[in-house]
Amino acid sequence: MASEPASGAVPSSPPGPAPDATMPYPNPNSFAYPEPYPYPYATPGYYYPWMYAPQAPRLGTWALVSMICGAVSIVSLQSILAVLAIVFGFIGLNEVKKSQGTVEGRGFAIAGIVTGFISIGLTLAFIALYILYFVFLFSALNTLPG
Repeated sequence: MASEPASGAVPSSPPGPAPDATMPYPNPNSFAYPEPYPYPYATPGYYYPWMYAPQAPRLGTWALVSMICGAVSIVSLQSILAVLAIVFGFIGLNEVKKSQGTVEGRGFAIAGIVTGFISIGLTLAFIALYILYFVFLFSALNTLPG
């Protein structure tokens, strides 16, 4: 049969990995770091002291609470939350302004103020529509014969 190998033949094995794949990874600690930049006109051996990165600004709590109150007030049409969103938004803006860059959240505070005013506007519009509905309802009832 032609499909069977000869009795003395060795079956071929899959080719081995490429020679580059067997080389170990370079030691990450073997790279030399450059010397720190010396002070201008400094005595050799004296370098800049270690400098730490400035602290990352934190998110203003009042601004975040303002935005959350504003979003919930639009969804639920609660005027109390809308007023709180506006008050907390202005407190958050003041906090961001006084912090000199250590507190972020100006956008959250503005979003809370805007959503608070939108919620109050929607509430007033719904109250006006509610009043108009009853005015037209009673005027239509008065025109009925009887």
